[in-house]
Amino acid sequence: MSHLLDDDEIRRLSRRIAAEFESTYGTLDEKVSRVPDEAASAIAKECNVPVEVARVAYRVMLDGVIPDHRPCCRLLMHEFKRRADRGSAVPSIASYVRDVALTEGRWIEYLYGQLGKLLIQEIRNLANLSRTVTEEIEPARDQVVAIIRQRRKVAEAYFNSIIERWLKDHEAATVADAVRAITGGLLGTGQDSIDDAVNGARAGLLIKFRRYEQFLRAGEEEDSRMMERILGDLRRVIKEVQGPLEQISQDTAAEVLIEVMPPATESIDEKSKYGFTHPAFPAQARTGPPMKSPLDFLERDVWLAVMQPPTSRGNFLRERIVSTINSLLDQGTPLDKMGTTIIFDLDSRFAWEKSKKAVVRQELRELKETAGQDYRTRVENYVIDNILAKIPQLRSRQPPSER
Repeated sequence: MSHLLDDDEIRRLSRRIAAEFESTYGTLDEKVSRVPDEAASAIAKECNVPVEVARVAYRVMLDGVIPDHRPCCRLLMHEFKRRADRGSAVPSIASYVRDVALTEGRWIEYLYGQLGKLLIQEIRNLANLSRTVTEEIEPARDQVVAIIRQRRKVAEAYFNSIIERWLKDHEAATVADAVRAITGGLLGTGQDSIDDAVNGARAGLLIKFRRYEQFLRAGEEEDSRMMERILGDLRRVIKEVQGPLEQISQDTAAEVLIEVMPPATESIDEKSKYGFTHPAFPAQARTGPPMKSPLDFLERDVWLAVMQPPTSRGNFLRERIVSTINSLLDQGTPLDKMGTTIIFDLDSRFAWEKSKKAVVRQELRELKETAGQDYRTRVENYVIDNILAKIPQLRSRQPPSER
């Protein structure tokens, strides 16, 4: 969507990103060389890592980016494992190990310590723009276009530049690898939580862009060539984000990373539950469509189910349906209305074949008459089966312009 942006501004912001990164690059090498041998040896023995890795972990800890050498060692060694898994193992030669550890250490310091601070103003701008849409039932087209323009500014000037540089520094790496690495830095989290965070962001992006597409198509003005291009870009992202992460384009990856960015309520010095100190954002509302009701969250979870292998979708959905029903019961929805409430609401949110209301009501009445004590379980199963039958339509659906 570069047609929405000023090229000079993009180049200026990209240069700023490069300068910020170089300022991180310029000092770590010298500081690592001054790490005491005894400290490096102790960390190497404790964490079972090469001494060269231990030196970098010790320095990153002293710089206050990650307050413990152990998670830092794990992050550094993850890169060695990634390269080995791709058939590009780092030779067991001290100079090679040192170079890889230094490069990765610089990226850890940048992603976990600098990037969030660099994005604060842009996130504030995006939050303010998004609020104008989330507070209106039918926002004007120009409001939605303003949000898309701000997103593309962040995507093209910041995340695209970062992804390109990360790929250049990481042998045998993919865009998906870059997304995972940057996500870890944005959230201050360890490797075991990154995939869940990325999938959640993909689902949130899908919901958001579907709604933006609906808002733009609903406008009364005559369609322009510019609007056609914007809608085409939205549909491309919508299609890509539903596919495998390994096939994602760099532009869509940048949009996913915007969704990854942590809620704006975290304070600047807040430490995550994983023990990492991560940059946070100003106290503004979360951008995008608000998730307030249990059915808002279920909408997101259905998109997450789309990304699950078919063999695990049922179990994944069961947990979410149970939670949704618990919440709706707490809010006063009677159990005998639960099936129709959930099914008809999801029908209004998704572009799939709608259930025949008379048939659903009749089947649920019959289910109640014959269920006995397992009535709730049978309602849960009925809702899950209904959703599972419709999910293939979401996976196969393409925007009209791409059919």
